[in-house]
Amino acid sequence: MARLQVDVTHHQYVITDTDADEPDDSDHAFRTGNGLLRVNTESTQATVRTGTAWGTVTVGVDVRDTPPPPAETGAGEWDEIVEVSMHFTGDGPMIGSLITEELDVLPGYPDGASGQWWRVRFHARGRDTAAAGDPADVSEEHHIQLWPSARADEIRHRLTDRTGTRSRTPREDPPA
Repeated sequence: MARLQVDVTHHQYVITDTDADEPDDSDHAFRTGNGLLRVNTESTQATVRTGTAWGTVTVGVDVRDTPPPPAETGAGEWDEIVEVSMHFTGDGPMIGSLITEELDVLPGYPDGASGQWWRVRFHARGRDTAAAGDPADVSEEHHIQLWPSARADEIRHRLTDRTGTRSRTPREDPPA
């Protein structure tokens, strides 16, 4: 497993194929989703919501040949766990900020794996602390597991933090 410091801007970072189209960037797109991430129509880019507004977040990356243990194993360590399917057709997925263009190749992604479907399980913890605290004392952490798998529907294993709840809850008075 690799551990990275991922650049975050505007409370988000991306996992993106090298030639992906961006997901719908409207606030409505997050508010109708799972509160942790949204994926574009082609399943080639995921935008992950963070509690950290600007800076870096520690992200563990585990690229596997086979599925990991069920998400419920160790789920208590994570506030949010969401699993989606993604398709990478370019040179492989990259991670980081599209705004600062600080993107790194996802470590462990195998050569020659382009053009196949992957199951991607996103974990997050500490988003509430990061959203409320001093940027110098951020304990937010994410973990991403990827393995080859046929395309499947999104699974929301665990949704418990306030940051996600606020994102999942439609506003009664949406901005004009």
